[in-house]
Amino acid sequence: MGTVDGGEAGVAPERRGAAFERAEAADGRPVARVLLDSALPQLDHLFDYAVPAELADDLRAGQRVRVPFRSKDRRSFGYVIEFAERSDFGGELSPIADIVTLVPQLTPEVWRLARAVADRAGGSAGDILRLAIPTRQVRVEKKHLAAGPDGEIGETLAGGEAATAGETREAGEAAAAAATAGAAVTADAAAAPEIGASAATVAPAAPEPAPEQQVAEALVAGARLALTSSHGPERLHTGEWVGGWAAQLARLAIAVHALGRSAILVAPDYRDLDQLRDALAALGHPEIVRVDSRQSNAERYAGFLRALDPEPRIVLGNRSAVYAPAHELGAIIMWDDGDPVLAEPLTPYVHARDAALVRAGQSGAGLFFASHARSSEVQRLVDLGYVRAQQNPPRRARVVHADASMAPDAFAGRVPEFAARTIREGLRSGPVLVQVATPGYAPVAVCGDCGDLARCRACGGPVGFRVVGRASCRWCGEHAEGWRCPSCDGRRLEQRGMGSARTVEQFERQFEGARVILSDGEHPRESVDARPALVVATRGAEPLAAGGYRAVVLLDAERLLSLETLRAGEDCLRWWENAAALTAPDGICLMASGGGPVVRAFVTGRTEEWLHGELRDRHALRYPPAVRVASVSGGPDEVERALQQLAGLPGVDHLGPTPIPPGGPAKTPPGLVRAIVRFDYGQGSEVASRLRGALVADAAGSSSRTRGRAPGRARPEALRLRFDDRGVFDG
Repeated sequence: MGTVDGGEAGVAPERRGAAFERAEAADGRPVARVLLDSALPQLDHLFDYAVPAELADDLRAGQRVRVPFRSKDRRSFGYVIEFAERSDFGGELSPIADIVTLVPQLTPEVWRLARAVADRAGGSAGDILRLAIPTRQVRVEKKHLAAGPDGEIGETLAGGEAATAGETREAGEAAAAAATAGAAVTADAAAAPEIGASAATVAPAAPEPAPEQQVAEALVAGARLALTSSHGPERLHTGEWVGGWAAQLARLAIAVHALGRSAILVAPDYRDLDQLRDALAALGHPEIVRVDSRQSNAERYAGFLRALDPEPRIVLGNRSAVYAPAHELGAIIMWDDGDPVLAEPLTPYVHARDAALVRAGQSGAGLFFASHARSSEVQRLVDLGYVRAQQNPPRRARVVHADASMAPDAFAGRVPEFAARTIREGLRSGPVLVQVATPGYAPVAVCGDCGDLARCRACGGPVGFRVVGRASCRWCGEHAEGWRCPSCDGRRLEQRGMGSARTVEQFERQFEGARVILSDGEHPRESVDARPALVVATRGAEPLAAGGYRAVVLLDAERLLSLETLRAGEDCLRWWENAAALTAPDGICLMASGGGPVVRAFVTGRTEEWLHGELRDRHALRYPPAVRVASVSGGPDEVERALQQLAGLPGVDHLGPTPIPPGGPAKTPPGLVRAIVRFDYGQGSEVASRLRGALVADAAGSSSRTRGRAPGRARPEALRLRFDDRGVFDG
């Protein structure tokens, strides 16, 4: 067994009759280069193995195999990446032990993507592949192959292995990924047509030739476009209601598919996916491949195998759908990329938007960002000319402000009288939506004697009331029974603010006789009918109303804008625009209180102007996305060694290191520090490479430092990297 430095390991795909025939065969070449399935960063490169004669006819690039590692009897899983005539390793190569599945699960395109995005984020390719390739299900695989053109292969698999956890790791190149805002980008030369929003009822017939057909042709030619979707719902011919954006994106995906190319549709959450599914089915395209975290392992693997088939598909899913092995990819269509749900919470934390930019750059596929409120990242790409924005303005609901000068406590009750009148008028003819900031009963608890904010004794998190009369930590859930104020020794907790449950309680008294419905994280509602009802929902949990809401009332603007995050204004615009988009065409959206530039931008519809100014400020302060950032945390010595690797690089600076407060939601141990590295996009590859080198050195040298530690326990002071963390500057 030997190793090989990662050069370009991508293999040119061959388009043949069945999925397993597309991969490159050994063809007499005696060396297979394998990526081991390991979480150790020092093993994130290719290893050379001998191809045994008994496996030579069946072995293909992309197959999952089992190989000996460290000893003859100890075996690890991995993927065959490519074949070679010889190895640079001077000793005798260990042979591949066996083939786990004859299906090449890893396509050359997905391998190149995994390698590139991992390198860009200072991570391991195997961690990306764990997101891209679901757990193998033997029965599902047999059924899929038996239904295909080659039943003989299906019979061969019948005696195969039991299901194994599917995933991997290794090396290649980080090419066109300067896409995520590289240093030198040029305007897209493709003459992208104007993108409109049709308000017509969706018909079961073929999609309209314009404008979706023109946009689809531009995307297949490699265009990169951004759309701000119009407000308002649409009714499908089946009688169901979806957001107008869902019907529009479904028509666009079908138009791309009609050109003989695959389309990947990415949306943040299952409710968005359900709307897209319903729209696709109503438009006559129910045969989709769905990649959804709510699916069972068998469903996900069945969809994955269908995506591997050599025919165009429409792939629909959340963030991991970006890595789907779509045949002849024509376009990646992403809805609401500013939603934090699209930020991957697992290492190496690659945002779906960044992965989509890399994949589009590598494959030549088109890229389409759609939303009701553009993210600062997409706005930056528009300003650079890398993404082309629509020219025609979107249709918006009528938005008014109750009283921009009114202080939040200047009126009695939960809403000012003008908003209360709006609610009553709306309830005469249909449902009314009220958006609130937080779930639970009262979001904040304070000491009843001195007024200090109450903190959890276990983790230091804020204490609030999720239900009436019972306080608990909002981070760890620990009940606050026996709480004592560290400032005055008081023991009495008082409620501050109104959560969704407390708002419902008050509305039931204030609007007596009205049907009041709660929708939040603990009481989710996907939709409501057209009957009069007062719907109280937290941001992001608003249900879709048949025909749209007669009125949408936005509360708690001051509380949302005061969130200690760099993106408070940007997030508020997205929350408010998404809620306003649920308004009926002749309805009204009311901002109940609040003022300032962000509220003014929303009410007047000048959100793009506000984003331009925000980006100018962030550029002056070197905040993302004007620059890229990396969080480097661990023990003081480990972090200092990592920062030394960046010394002298132009366009790179760092803040800190500063101590990380112990406790918190992650239960951080004491003694750790964190530094924030800021760097220009043109330095991204070099910074990622050097920090990755420091991480590998730290991990490789940890065995001697941890001798005597129980197996499986990581060092608390071990170096950790996170690139492009959207919350890196949050309070």
